[in-house]
Amino acid sequence: MKKLILLAVAGGSCLAAVCAAGPVNGKRITVVSGGGYFPVLIQLQNGELMAVLRGGAPHIGAKGRLDIVTSKDHGLTWSPPHTAVDGPEDDRNPALGQLKNGDIILAYAVLHGYDHTGLKLNPSERQAEGVYVIRSRDSGRSWSKPKRSKSMHKLQKNGGDVSPYGKIVQLADGTALMSVYYEFHDARGNQDYVFRSRDNGKTWGEPTLAGEHYNETGLLALEDGTVLAAMRSETGGYLATSSSMDGGKTWSRPRQITRDREHPGDLVQLEDGDVLLTYGERNRPFGVQAILSNDDGKTWNASSKTVVADDAPSPDCGYPSSVQLADGNIVTVYYHVDDPSYAPASTKATAVIWRAPQR
Repeated sequence: MKKLILLAVAGGSCLAAVCAAGPVNGKRITVVSGGGYFPVLIQLQNGELMAVLRGGAPHIGAKGRLDIVTSKDHGLTWSPPHTAVDGPEDDRNPALGQLKNGDIILAYAVLHGYDHTGLKLNPSERQAEGVYVIRSRDSGRSWSKPKRSKSMHKLQKNGGDVSPYGKIVQLADGTALMSVYYEFHDARGNQDYVFRSRDNGKTWGEPTLAGEHYNETGLLALEDGTVLAAMRSETGGYLATSSSMDGGKTWSRPRQITRDREHPGDLVQLEDGDVLLTYGERNRPFGVQAILSNDDGKTWNASSKTVVADDAPSPDCGYPSSVQLADGNIVTVYYHVDDPSYAPASTKATAVIWRAPQR
């Protein structure tokens, strides 16, 4: 298995040299300290990088909020986090994407039912309010008022939880797709649906079931029109891939790709046409790994498997999200908790700048 080579790079002139030099393997940059859970990273049309991350609380906490960070220098430095969503309840589990008209769409879930500490949920009062959507037309400086998706809430029956996940993608015809998973409290278990919007993210509907007993699912719209999905299994926590040839309306049978405890996944089509899957590694060494497909996700090249990061001290880590820059470098943002008993203070989001292995 390939392992990235760390580079000691510091100072303004050296950072400029990194951008110009081409291959940059394993350069690590702290994006956020004291938070940064579950990042979703995209590249904006103006070339900037933007990530949404969870702050204010650990995995469970009434003070959970969603922060935005940006980078104007290809991931080498990052803005301080600024808050996009911070309502009275727990705002969590974001999905993010920029549409062709320039609008940035941010979707998230709201959870309430916490006790007086704000850190424990009362099972009898726990309630997920549905999925809310906001948009920005000024590169994330301001956001519209939250609007709950009626169609996503309609599927939320029998007290089940609901969350969007990952990157919001757009097809050639302008249709936007969002992955939304449900945790039903009956035999249905986890179910992942793909919702579509035909009005630039204003309304969402036409749900199609992508995977039964799967949850957090990353989507990728391939150049040939195929939609590829990387789904986390309800049992075992492995990743399986599925594809759709009709814009996400029907899906192939999922095929397991990773081992148990290797999740969740993020998909990127690289400039050479290969598909990159990055995923959290919750077996030792903890961190992030990656693997390539040379045939649009039909098969995966085991010899391409790469350790992107192995510096997480605990399995509370991962959720990588990646983009490829114009110079071929890949930026992957992930989170890790250095001391689980001292979270979120010991939580960090880190960016790795690296190169995919050659064919």
